[in-house]
Amino acid sequence: MSLDVRNFDEEFLKSRLFVAITEKNNRQVLSYIKKGDNVNNRCKKSGMSYLHLVIKCASPLSETKYVPIIYLLSNADIELDVADNTGAKPMVLAIKHNLTEIMEALIKCGAEYIVDPEDTLFSELRGPCAYEIINKYKFYSPGYWNAVKDDKAFRVNVLVKSWCRINISQNGTTLIECAKKSFACDKIVKQLTNSEASIEFAHATMAGDKFRMKYLMDHYNIDMTITDCSHRDNYFEPYSPLSLYGAALKYGHKDILELLRTDNDVQNTPVQSSICSIS
Repeated sequence: MSLDVRNFDEEFLKSRLFVAITEKNNRQVLSYIKKGDNVNNRCKKSGMSYLHLVIKCASPLSETKYVPIIYLLSNADIELDVADNTGAKPMVLAIKHNLTEIMEALIKCGAEYIVDPEDTLFSELRGPCAYEIINKYKFYSPGYWNAVKDDKAFRVNVLVKSWCRINISQNGTTLIECAKKSFACDKIVKQLTNSEASIEFAHATMAGDKFRMKYLMDHYNIDMTITDCSHRDNYFEPYSPLSLYGAALKYGHKDILELLRTDNDVQNTPVQSSICSIS
């Protein structure tokens, strides 16, 4: 998508987060968030949020560089499902423009599932990325809420092992509270409870947020061996579980590698190119 500055009012256009996002500078985004900049600031002219801006800036070739910004904004409690003045939500725009990694990040952060895999939005997709994005969406469907309510332990396990955020809420009820109220099996409740902080740590890792990582390490029992089993380099490659160390490498966060280094990572991690909130 091309970025037309005429779509934005002057205040939004000149905000520090706008500039940092358009420059793909996730360190500056993190710095401004830490300084208190409002991640839920929206353009008065278009209704766009900073998530809409990310999608406006990204392309299938560049989206990997924007993924850490998605996690930074999510960790700062941005509204994931807010629509712009045309009614378009970030998830729909990511799908419409074949942004597989950004769509995946939004799902993992807790964005609601707003389309069916047979929806016309998918049928209208074209290009080499279309088949991949459709299958990725199907991989994560149905999400936690349906899986918990239907007592589907295997589906919950798939989502946990894919680093989907557990610390999410719906109508004032957390996912774990929902599991308990729905009388989900003990296996589901235990897995969600035991994995919540570790997945928050994984999201902090993908965001490159060393401060958040250290906080979580100091205050929670983090499983440093967790891997993202949904990972593969592209549609034509087999699934290859991604370690925390590998995720830091993938997203270019060299400054956090020492927090994650294990003998196994040093020996086996190839060089790669290219909870709502615990504060």
